[in-house]
Amino acid sequence: MGNRMEPIRDIKKIKDIKNILKNSHKWRDYLLFVTGLNFGLRIGDLLKIQIKNIVDFNYNVEDRFCIIEEKTNKRNIIKINDEVKNALELIREKTDLLDNIENYLIYNTKDKRKSISRVQAYKLVRKWCNAVGLTDLAVGTHTLRKSWGHHAHKAGISIEVIQAKYLHNSTSTTREYLGIERKDVSEAYDRVRL
Repeated sequence: MGNRMEPIRDIKKIKDIKNILKNSHKWRDYLLFVTGLNFGLRIGDLLKIQIKNIVDFNYNVEDRFCIIEEKTNKRNIIKINDEVKNALELIREKTDLLDNIENYLIYNTKDKRKSISRVQAYKLVRKWCNAVGLTDLAVGTHTLRKSWGHHAHKAGISIEVIQAKYLHNSTSTTREYLGIERKDVSEAYDRVRL
């Protein structure tokens, strides 16, 4: 299922989803969307993050955290960028999530000491994408992970750096994540004129 999922290629659609979630006060969903895009983790790894993994002893958000990836058993250092820090500050203002280190980052609304399920996360991502008209894409939780790589590549980040971030064994695996289309190759011919 993960390999078929496509990235959200349109930055405006990403902003639209963020706005919908913020305007409807869906703070947990907003956090899932922002961290899913910016951490670039598989959903199983994202859902196991607890507040104690991302804050220091004074409850200040750290600059990075370490996770052992479920699928690969590899150690991955995740940087908490400004977009995620801003989302966490918004969550701090609007909820008590960060007040208990045992709470899960992507929490169950009935009990913050539990995470939501993969199925629930999948349904949420599909719902958001449908809400902004992304009905022709194969979307799911892997869409968030792939979107990071797609936009990193579009921003000029090398495939090797993206590969290192994803902890992939080969650049061919990373290329699949990037959602490179025929038109991207065609555009390269237009941009590189020697």
